[in-house]
Order: sequence, then structure tokens, then C-alpha cells
Amino acid sequence: MTQAHRPITIADVAHQARVSAMTVSNVINNKPNVRPQTRQRVLDAIEETGYRVNPMARALAGGRGRMLSVVTRQLNLPYVSEVLMGAAEAADTLAYDLVVLMAGQRPSSDLSVMSRLAVGALLIQPDHHTRLSPAELPEHVVSVDGPSGRPLGVDNYGGARQAMTHLLGLGHTRIATITGLGAHLPDPTTGRPTRDTARDDGQERLRAYHDAMHAAGLRVPRGYVQQGDYTKASGEAATRRLLHLTRPPTAIFAACDAMAVGAIHVAQDLGLRVPDDLSVVGFDGLPIASESNPQLTTVRQPLHEIGAAAVHLLVQLAEGGTPPQPPLFTTELIVRGSTAPPGLSLTTRALAAPTDSRVPMVPGG
Repeated sequence: MTQAHRPITIADVAHQARVSAMTVSNVINNKPNVRPQTRQRVLDAIEETGYRVNPMARALAGGRGRMLSVVTRQLNLPYVSEVLMGAAEAADTLAYDLVVLMAGQRPSSDLSVMSRLAVGALLIQPDHHTRLSPAELPEHVVSVDGPSGRPLGVDNYGGARQAMTHLLGLGHTRIATITGLGAHLPDPTTGRPTRDTARDDGQERLRAYHDAMHAAGLRVPRGYVQQGDYTKASGEAATRRLLHLTRPPTAIFAACDAMAVGAIHVAQDLGLRVPDDLSVVGFDGLPIASESNPQLTTVRQPLHEIGAAAVHLLVQLAEGGTPPQPPLFTTELIVRGSTAPPGLSLTTRALAAPTDSRVPMVPGG
């Protein structure tokens, strides 16, 4: 094998920097017992030789490592992708490696081994499919939209209340909701409530819906609360059930943008006009919200920032810090073309409201 094709090793870096292989290892693992001038010489040699650290090998060798794991079940969800992009950018800035582990796509033993090799784990929307025991996780764990580890997320209750306040303020009284995962709904066979206790985003948004209706003196008609799972398909199915009720709603609050877009498509397929015949509000503020026709009124949550904050928190913990628990992130109501007063003509609606106005949300508001 020629030098041009032979993998660069620590020995090559040591030779280039005129130090021992142990010194190179100490620099790679950020050990403090290296003089600044020597450390810089090693870093220069790493760049000159093109040496690339293998985080897996370093972890297996017992080093502290600079690898973080992300555990999620549905990588294809826009919500997860947005969080992951923010996490990846922060990890790159902090010179940490990020490995994504798909729960349910590999044997749990493989998943736990990979997770334990990391210095910290980020769980995105953990549910019973992504739950690992403490023994299967690294010491430091942060979760997004779930109580596992140190939870990060937005004020789900306050954001949902703002969405409901918007619809009520427009004059809607027949408001239905499509819930998210974890919502507290009766089991159709036993009649007993069911809830995935690993997450509370769906539950908080449903609680806000009920509280807003109660505060407005409105009764929730039978069938107005439909179960969804944060997919467009579940939003479509739920909307078909809602619009075939004897007294269908004039507005739908969907617990995520994907389900809201599904609601718009079904309404249009059935010959209804959005928002003239049906107003729709989503939750997330994903790119699909501004790409739908009409553009979707939604509660935006800063998913990019949440992903970055999760990584910063994990790195602080892994490096021996004691950071405070971050507060709930604020949401923002973005009013677009999918909502209007019930029965208002298109011409009047266009004159009555801007197409894109933003109302900042304060936690607990």
C-alpha cells in the first residue's frame, strides 16, 4: 500500500509534529497536561496531514470522546428535521460529532451500545418506542417534547391558547381539534383514558383547547376532538370524520402543521373553501405552513433554536458544568390566509386582515 492511499495515523501526526503519539492523543482528547505551544504544533500537524479522528474508536478506547447521540423514531417528520438541523449546526460549532440513532430500526441492544458510547444523548419527541433504560443511555440526557432527562420545549399550553383565542376572536364557536401524540383520550374499547406519559406536548395542547372552550362558555360537541399522530394522513382522516358530522365545525385547531395541511386538502376535496367555509390553524411554524394554499395560520415554535440549545446543554454537562435548566421557549402566532370569521366573504376577509401578521407569545400567557 502506498503512502498516498494509506490511512493517516496518530503516528504520522506525531512524526510531523515531532512529539510522541501519547502527546497527540492527549491533544485529541483535550487533556490539560500539554503545553500551549506543543498543543498548537500538534493541531497544525493534524491539519497538514489531514488526520481525521474516529470518534467510535476513541470512545471504545476509553477516552472521554466528543460524540453526541440523537435518538428519534421518525426522522422523516419535518418537526424532527428542524430540531436536528439546529442540533447539527451547534455540534459542528462546538467540534462535537453527532450520530443519529433510529429507534425501532435496529435491535435495542445495538441502539443502547451506540448510545452509551456518546458523552450525551438527545431524545427528540420520546415515546414508548424510544424509551431506553438509564443503563442503556449515557450519563447526560436531554429530551425535546418529553420529560425524559432534562426536558426542553416550548410553552405548548400557552401557544395553543393563543391559537384558540385567535379563532374565538374571529367569532368561531364551533371549533374542533385534531390532537397530537400523548393526548389524554378515552380508549375506544375500554372507555378509560389513555396517555403516553413519555411526552406531554399533545396533552398540553388538548388541555388548552378544552380550557379555552370552557372559558368562552362553549360546550365541546361529541366528535369534535379527533386523535391524530402528527402526520398529514392522520389530519386528513380526522378532518373527514369532522366534516361528516351532522353539525360540522367552522374551524379546526390541529396540533401540528402537517395535520393542518391535511385538513385543508380534505376540505378543498369536499368542495369547501378555506377560510370562507372552514378556518384552519396549525402548530409548529414549519416551511409547509407557508407553502400551502392558502398559507397556513400557525403557532411557530423555534425548533432550530431548541435543537441548538439541547446540544449546548449536553456539552456543558459533559464537560463538567452545572448549567441551569433552560426556561420554556416562547411561541409566536403567525396569522395568514387560512383563518377568517365564519361565513365572511373572501373580498371582505382580504380587506379585514393582513395576510401575515405576527403576535409574540409569552410563556403561560
